Amino acid sequence: MTRPEPIRVLFLLPAMAGGGAERVVLQLLRRLDATSFVRSLVLLDRSGELLSEIPADVPVSDCGRRGTHRGWAWMNVLARTMAASRPDVIVSFLWGTNLAAVAARRRAGLPTPLILCERLSLEGTREGAIRTLARRVGTFALHRFADRVTANSEALARQVERAAGLDRDSVLAIPNPVDLAGLRALAAEAGALPADAASWPRPWIVGMGRLHRQKGFDVLIHAFAASGAPGTLLLIGDGPERAALHATAERAGVARRVAFTGFLPNPHALISRADVFVLSSRYEGFPNALVEAMALGRPCVATRCPTGPEEIMEDERTGLLVPVDDEEALGRAILRVLREPDLAGRLGAEAAERAAAYDAPTIVRRFESLFRQTVGR
Repeated sequence: MTRPEPIRVLFLLPAMAGGGAERVVLQLLRRLDATSFVRSLVLLDRSGELLSEIPADVPVSDCGRRGTHRGWAWMNVLARTMAASRPDVIVSFLWGTNLAAVAARRRAGLPTPLILCERLSLEGTREGAIRTLARRVGTFALHRFADRVTANSEALARQVERAAGLDRDSVLAIPNPVDLAGLRALAAEAGALPADAASWPRPWIVGMGRLHRQKGFDVLIHAFAASGAPGTLLLIGDGPERAALHATAERAGVARRVAFTGFLPNPHALISRADVFVLSSRYEGFPNALVEAMALGRPCVATRCPTGPEEIMEDERTGLLVPVDDEEALGRAILRVLREPDLAGRLGAEAAERAAAYDAPTIVRRFESLFRQTVGR
């Protein structure tokens, strides 16, 4: 019996920043069955902290959006690259890139199936009336051109269906794959902690993510200050609100006990030593950082933000859930974990068991099934 030809999968991302979508694509590039799939990657701009983590055997094309092909010239490069790659399926991540994928496929005249992957809640963003309307109208129009649409949580899948006027259950929910064995190995690496970690008083309350309004770090700083929690609040990541968050810590009187680590190549060594991990987000899609902390057995506190935490965590069993933007409730939950070691131990152990559902090999098999179904093999 002749073995079928491998399916050529072209992945499309804006760049290789250190976000959840980029990490999902890295897991797919590393783990897709090499006998059944041929992988390639197109970046609108070849930049980002995770560039060096792309597997060496994966061809990468650069559209030069912020370099050699500024303006709209990069769109022509994208269309030509799509046509030259002759993929069997195109898989695009993130809303703006999805829009580019639809336009470039049309410009190239390709019949190639297109899968659009939504990663971020449409609700709770408070982007302003014009931007919110534009995204919802864009979502309605955009998904008419897709062959398949996926989301990384059930709640987000239902949001997209409502916004795009699609039938219920037509958007497939596949959670983000998390490399559990890999992150546990990273957590155990000797010498991986930041050099100044020894100067941070315990306990450690840890949050991780882009320093942006979405992540609610301003609320976390206020909760830390108002609750009187001891120790150090550690914020892992970088972003446009770093200066504003420094100022927030100053005004709250806790600047000396809030440490901004910046981007860490291996944040898991620090997360694995957290006394409590906090996800203070106002909205998400599927918070990888929360699952990673759970996998490392850390007791976690998270907001009930749209979307993800309420699907990942069960309140009082695998973590503590609190309302969005509620400094008082967030502070109380943090103090409970710090003051009740039995609770912290139980939450951490249950969290580690729950995180196993998101192990990368299991989730990647679901993506493989999606690709096969989409191309009809």
